[in-house]
Amino acid sequence: MLIEAFSEAKNPAAPHANEDQIVILPGRAYAVIDGVTDRLGTRYQGMLSGQYAAVTVKRALEHMLSAPEARMDGIAVVHALTAEIAAAYKAFGTAEKVLTDWNLRLSAALALVLVQAETVDVILVGDSGVRINGEHILRMEKDLDLITSILRRQAWPVIGQKTSDPEKQELVSRRVTWHGTRQPLDAVADTLDADDMALIESRAIAANREALPHVALADIENLVRGGIVNAQGGYQNNGSLQLGYPCIDGFEVPQHMIRIERFPRSEVRTVEIYSDGYFKPGDGFGVAAWEKAFDEAEREDPAKVLLYSSPKGSTSSHWADDRTYLAVKF
Repeated sequence: MLIEAFSEAKNPAAPHANEDQIVILPGRAYAVIDGVTDRLGTRYQGMLSGQYAAVTVKRALEHMLSAPEARMDGIAVVHALTAEIAAAYKAFGTAEKVLTDWNLRLSAALALVLVQAETVDVILVGDSGVRINGEHILRMEKDLDLITSILRRQAWPVIGQKTSDPEKQELVSRRVTWHGTRQPLDAVADTLDADDMALIESRAIAANREALPHVALADIENLVRGGIVNAQGGYQNNGSLQLGYPCIDGFEVPQHMIRIERFPRSEVRTVEIYSDGYFKPGDGFGVAAWEKAFDEAEREDPAKVLLYSSPKGSTSSHWADDRTYLAVKF
């Protein structure tokens, strides 16, 4: 067996702030956990909420799955991880607050591979991915993320008309995506005015309607106007909504939102697990191939507004997101 792994924080100068985590239990379980970026700066035991969520899930997985009598069942594992996050809320005295304020929640995406006697099971909760045998990619794409990415793409040229500083352009575009087009203008008043924001809103709604004709206009308007902070949380683990998406956050993950795929163990040669900081897959197995693909994406579209869609781009000092890759060759 060969195992390769790599992880880097969005700020390479602050590796301790990486919100991704890796689980390696050789011959039993492998996982990449992507903590959801904190929206308010809330800290738990000195860690931002996304990082604390990822660490909590990592520890719980390692404890559960390393036991000889471990129940290697994807649904049961997700339920147990949910209970761990719920217990953290009680420990921190926030169990009541998180019922109504989704920005305070501890949240993480999970890509888990369980090696069974006869099968290799892939469990996905969120938008991290798994590639089997170098060709079969399993990943849960979210229209919701595409809406906010299109919002940023439409904001980008409007902001570019007001500043020639690429760092400023990135900062303001993130602010628009993060807080939406109906946010108070104080934070962006040195770059954008009310007319600029109205233009961004109209363009973003039109572009999203064209790209996502199957999505209700009300949901597009909600996400464009409210942004990630003010609108996205209402869709988290909400199985009744078209744009509902799964996440391990201490609240029930609807079972139909948990993706589980099973492969005959004898047919699985390689497993690669990765977080969404990689915008294109490697052309082969291993860290070197995936880092080569990462470097290519950064050269091709560092701002992530041309070839790749993202609510945030890279700058001279920060990558767009934390990235993690874990590969196993049997």
